[in-house]
Amino acid sequence: MIITGYLWFYGLCGLGLACARMWWIMDHRRGTAWAVSVVKRRFPDVAQISPTDLQQWLSDEKRRTPILVDARTDAEFAVSHLPGAIHLNLETATELELQKLDPLRTHVVYCSAGYRACQLARKMQSVGMLDVRNLEGGIFAWANEGHPVQRGGQIVQEVHSYHRLFSRLLKSERRQS
Repeated sequence: MIITGYLWFYGLCGLGLACARMWWIMDHRRGTAWAVSVVKRRFPDVAQISPTDLQQWLSDEKRRTPILVDARTDAEFAVSHLPGAIHLNLETATELELQKLDPLRTHVVYCSAGYRACQLARKMQSVGMLDVRNLEGGIFAWANEGHPVQRGGQIVQEVHSYHRLFSRLLKSERRQS
C-alpha cells in the first residue's frame, strides 16, 4: 500500500514535471523552434519554407505567387488567415477537392505550428501535387514575426490558438481574446 502510494505520488510528480517542461518550452519567447524540429523529424519528405522567405516571395513581383492553403479548422480560419489563402480543412478535405488544385503551381500549406499542414501536404502529394511546402512554425511563427493576417479582407492581429496550451506560442498581442 505504501509503495503504491509512493509510485502514484512520484508518477504525478513526473507528470507534473513533464507538464512544467512543456509549459516552459511552449512560450513565444522561445519561438516555435521545438515545433519546427518535431515537424521536420516527423515529415522529412515535406519541403519547408520559413515565414521570412515566404514573405519575400510574396513581395517579389517577378516570381509567380504560390497558392497559400490553410489546413486548420473552420473556426480557426474564421478568426484569421494569411491574406489570399484558400481553406482546405485537413479533417474534411476530400481527394476530389485536392485534385481541383493546379498540380503545376507551388502550394504553401500552413496550420497553427506545422503538423496538420504536413499531413495535408502529404495528401496533396499523393494526388499529384509536384511542389508542396510547409510554412515552418505555421501561422504562429508568421504572426509572431509581424507578418499580416486577415479576417474578412481586413488586417487583424488575432490568431486562433488551437488549444489553450498552444496559445503560449503566440505573442500576447496576437492571442485571440
